Amino acid sequence: LDKVSGNGVKDISFEVKKGEILGLGGLVGAGRTELAQLIFGSERMTSGSITYNGKELHLKDCQQAIEEGIAMIPEDRKRHGVILEMSIKENTTMPCLKRISKKGVLSVAKEDEVTEKYKKELLIKTPSINQYVKNLSGGNQQKVVLAKWLAMNPEVIIFDEPTRGIDIGTKTEIQKLVLKLADEGKSLIFISSEIEEMLRTCNRMAVLRDGQKVGEIDEADMNQMNVMKAIAGGEQ
Repeated sequence: LDKVSGNGVKDISFEVKKGEILGLGGLVGAGRTELAQLIFGSERMTSGSITYNGKELHLKDCQQAIEEGIAMIPEDRKRHGVILEMSIKENTTMPCLKRISKKGVLSVAKEDEVTEKYKKELLIKTPSINQYVKNLSGGNQQKVVLAKWLAMNPEVIIFDEPTRGIDIGTKTEIQKLVLKLADEGKSLIFISSEIEEMLRTCNRMAVLRDGQKVGEIDEADMNQMNVMKAIAGGEQ
């Protein structure tokens, strides 16, 4: 990102390497979600540029971001992450329908195969992949959100409060998944209001306050005191 502005944020620059987890730190309202929406194309930039794999992106919407290999796990899973009245299978395969269709005809076998793969990998507790998402626990609903985006095999994944409101066991599973994705060479942006979670998960952290970047903390300097100082005073 180079001097990205829009959607309530101003002049934000940073880079995320392959295999790296960059945390976006800050208080609620600091502009973290707003920045994530710009990167995902769901909101429009007013200035600045986003370059990915040496190519400048001009994202008109999130569909274009998806086609470029960018995914976002949204903060509000019930409003933006899943469609509760649809099945696990329908939700999981929604972003990758083109890939599992031939000449416009959806392959039910491939749809089942993809969903079963992520049901197993993410340990989604359900009697059937045809179960409605509304009947799952909060933690399992969040796993369906993850399955939905992982099924499209993105290269850049934004996690916006992925463990909020879920049980400690599922929280740990999601943190392990994030680390595994980084090991596989994905570029990850991680947002959490829990500083301890950020310290356990991230390689570096960019700190936002009032819609602007006020600090960047390297792994060697990432500790609770430095993060709190950056959040409160704009200094490391």
